[in-house]
Amino acid sequence: MIFCTGEVLADITTDARGVSDMRAGGAPFNVACDVAALGGEAGFYGCVGKDEAGDMLVRFARERRLGGLIARSDLPTTAARVSIDEMGERSFEFDATGTADCELDADVLSRLLPESGVLHLGSLMLRTRHGRKYASDAARLAKARGLKVSFDINLREGLYPSVRAALDASNEVIRVADILKLSGEEAYALTGERDATVSALTLSGGIRTVFVTLGERGAVAAAGGKCIFAPARRIKVVDTTGAGDAFFAAALLALSRGKSVADALGAGTEAGAFAAVTPASVLPVD
Repeated sequence: MIFCTGEVLADITTDARGVSDMRAGGAPFNVACDVAALGGEAGFYGCVGKDEAGDMLVRFARERRLGGLIARSDLPTTAARVSIDEMGERSFEFDATGTADCELDADVLSRLLPESGVLHLGSLMLRTRHGRKYASDAARLAKARGLKVSFDINLREGLYPSVRAALDASNEVIRVADILKLSGEEAYALTGERDATVSALTLSGGIRTVFVTLGERGAVAAAGGKCIFAPARRIKVVDTTGAGDAFFAAALLALSRGKSVADALGAGTEAGAFAAVTPASVLPVD
């Protein structure tokens, strides 16, 4: 099983025409849903508010038959306001102060964790002290149970005072992760290397698998001291929101099924391209 934990939130998306809609979002929640859609066994633990957005997210998870739990909090559901430009690229603003996504309990997670597979951690919870402790406890629980730990750094600078603060918040999880995914920009921020191959090899250190996504240029993967490249498919991008999550879901599922890193990279590249040309199911926003 690929069990995911971290943020589940409402994406309020406005496209280049000014049209808005509400979607289920949150990187680890997206990964869980995508793993399930690809035929894998997926679970998720997160928290939403007792509000309309929370109701939508709980319903969305049930429809996808995810294992695990979406808890309810008296705090409001976390929201991300996503703007999509004419090239399909997005920018984010978060309503994430005093919201529900960080209300997670390691004791609850311990009861939900499978006996084998992967624990995939989200990054938004790292903005709070409680979230950082939860992530650390979650990784420790997974390692003790023999699960691999995966992490998508998913750097959201607006949630932190500085880029350095955002990186510092992620360092402990990055250090213990067995499988790591990040964008080319995030790899540069961490390593100072412009070459994604060098960044991936540096972060891998020969002991973990690292995927670096490069948008229209493709992606690279490093493991065991070697690095491979996969070109991107030529597509007309509609919306890149969730494309990185689709990439990681497919790559994690391939690895969990015993496929090679090269196969996982190829599966991820295909899934990411498909997500970028396929608009997600949406709910209208008044």
